[in-house]
Parts: sequence; C-alpha cells; structure tokens
Amino acid sequence: MRTPLPRTVRTAAVAVAAVSTLGLSACGGDTAGTEAGADVEDVVEEEPPADGPYDGVYDSAFYDEVDSYAGEEVTLSADVDEVITPEAFTIAGTDDTSVEALLVVGATGDTELAPETTVGVTGTVMESFVLTDVEEDLGVDLDDALFAEWEQEPYVVAESVAVLENAEG
Repeated sequence: MRTPLPRTVRTAAVAVAAVSTLGLSACGGDTAGTEAGADVEDVVEEEPPADGPYDGVYDSAFYDEVDSYAGEEVTLSADVDEVITPEAFTIAGTDDTSVEALLVVGATGDTELAPETTVGVTGTVMESFVLTDVEEDLGVDLDDALFAEWEQEPYVVAESVAVLENAEG
C-alpha cells in the first residue's frame, strides 16, 4: 500500500520546478532591444533623482534643468559675469562658456564682487523674475531699466555669497 507522502513530495517537486522556471525566465529577458514606437529618450533609463539639493558648478546641465529646481535651495559655484547693483549680479559657468547668465539677487553683504571672480552662491531658485515682487521681497528699490532684460527669467535669491579661490591663481 502506498502512502500519500510520495505524492506530496512529487507535487512539491513539480511546483518548485515550475516556479524556478518562471523566476529564471523573468530574469533573463533582454530589454536592450528596440521597442515598437519608442524614441531613444523613451528607452534610455533616467538617472535617479539626487538625494539632496544641488551643490555644484553652474553649467549648461544645471541651466537646462533650472525649472526643476524652482523653490529649492541650491549651492552654485560660478564666475561673476556682471555686477548690476550692490544687490544683484549675474553668474556664468566657470568651465562652460555656452551657458546663459543667471541673475542672482540678495545677500551680497559686504562682499565686493567683480567680473570673473569665482563665487559660491547658496540660495533659492525662482522660476520667473518679476521686478516689483523682488523689490517687495528684498525691501529694495531696483532700477527698472537695469532689470528689464531679466523679466520672466529664472533667478536665484541668495542667502549667502562667498568669494572662492580662483582656479587660475
């Protein structure tokens, strides 16, 4: 007379084999091929988002993604491009000369800035410069003519600005 144990063992062995086969086939798929109707941008995996705020060189990669940093605090190192007023200046990339200048307003403090001075700017990225809003937020009266070209452009409200050692010198 047979006992039910061998049948149970056989059933378990078949189940384990089936699950193992499914598991291996799921891991072995080749996803590197083309997908019908997909562009390269659709197939390429995006990098995972950074864990913290942006802290790096002001370059075209940052500028291209500036809208994604709106409302966030960032730390940028860059060269001063133009000093507009004691409360405002622009920065340009230190190594990337094709990047558009970025307006920085706010905490220049006692720091005397000059073009080509390398600075570290920590502040909040804002989506769209509106002169009257910035004047109200900073409690200053800015010259309308000097800031007309920056209307509706992204900018940074600086919490701190520090002169960094120039790489050349």
